[in-house]
Amino acid sequence: MRIKHRTLLRTKELRQLRKQLEKVSNLEHKAIRESPSSKVQVERIVLDDKSELYFIGGELWLVIQQELIYPGLPALLSENVQLPKVTVDMGAVPHIANGADVMAPGIYDLDRELVEGKLAVIIDQKNLMPLAVGRMLLDAETILEINKGRAIDTLHYVGDPLWKLAKELSE
Repeated sequence: MRIKHRTLLRTKELRQLRKQLEKVSNLEHKAIRESPSSKVQVERIVLDDKSELYFIGGELWLVIQQELIYPGLPALLSENVQLPKVTVDMGAVPHIANGADVMAPGIYDLDRELVEGKLAVIIDQKNLMPLAVGRMLLDAETILEINKGRAIDTLHYVGDPLWKLAKELSE
């Protein structure tokens, strides 16, 4: 994973990004909502695999990989971006921290409005800290009913290459 190029977004590009995000999700960063657009500096980093990373104030805010758009864990950790939550038991934590998908039996609790295809932040039961961002493979009701199999596709997790690159760039 190498950086191909880095640029600061102009106001026009930021407006286009906001429109793109409105169509797919509500991934609005607190800094963008609370500040005039001319004062917010958003840096776009394009990687050699054509992934795009967006940083606000040195914090990984957004990741666009192929057709997927999801928030960076640092933005979720700082609570600048909000997503519905899925709480996993402590037995699932080491597996998720190694990039495993979330299995239904490891889910302790989840927001009931979650539906298949939507994004969720995965948090641990003890510390209530974000571990990963994932895309729901099933809706909340189905997960609670069947309680078996894969429930969430893990997209970005603590310790993955994106996490390490974001940490390196924020230093």
